[in-house]
Amino acid sequence: MSSEPLAKLFATTFMYSQCKLTGPTAWPTWLKLALARLDASVWPGLRTLGQLSRVCEYDLHVDGSTYITRARSVASGHFLRSAHDVWLTVDDDVYVQEDVLRRVILACRATRGGIALPYMNRDGHSMTFRKVSGPTSMFACGPVGASVLLPLRVVDRVGFGCVALHRDLVELLAADAPKFREKALVGEVDCPALFLEGAEDGEWVGEDFYFSALAERAGRPLRVLLNAPCEHAGIAAMLDSDGQIRVRDPEHARILDMSLRAKEALVSQDRQTEKSQGG
Repeated sequence: MSSEPLAKLFATTFMYSQCKLTGPTAWPTWLKLALARLDASVWPGLRTLGQLSRVCEYDLHVDGSTYITRARSVASGHFLRSAHDVWLTVDDDVYVQEDVLRRVILACRATRGGIALPYMNRDGHSMTFRKVSGPTSMFACGPVGASVLLPLRVVDRVGFGCVALHRDLVELLAADAPKFREKALVGEVDCPALFLEGAEDGEWVGEDFYFSALAERAGRPLRVLLNAPCEHAGIAAMLDSDGQIRVRDPEHARILDMSLRAKEALVSQDRQTEKSQGG
């Protein structure tokens, strides 16, 4: 794969934990110093931005507010008002290496949609997606003569720890979304509410699954990049070419395997109960 710099993009990260710890007065100074030494940061998300700087230039939007649903929607407004074709969003506790970021961006531009990285939940017992559907599709990504084939699968719902979104998709979803002002009572209504949360079919749906559902209903479901490690809360995981979960650390892999076996046993038990009651 070529190491030539990719076209400039729009990037975001959300630092509400650090902002709360630092306090509003010291926050601007802390952020300025942190952005000057990304590779040395204690925050994985900032180190990811350091990796991104090796792939391309980017205009960065950092939000330190605690209301993440609003923060993500505000960021979508900033992206739409920019001149960029790709929006890469990374959470503060997610680390992704340079080569994976390059593939995510290339896939986003090739599909003109949304490309996500699956990653492990903090508890180590499950991944941050609901359903990944096969078969694996190989997409030619990159410039003619230097393109690479990247494996992608459609995903039903997925976490937004590291996602690349193309302008075509965001504009499509924003067209029918309710809008609000970034600053109350000031300026134009310029932020589409693309990241909401609430109850759906008896389950609580977070803002990332909400966006996933919007994309699916619009006929533009998100995709996940396979063979692309993503580290969350110190746990590095990915889906391989067959859509199987792979975890780097043996102990984390053992915990996940035990959890999946327990869930399979519960499902099997429920089916046996239903069969018995039906008979």
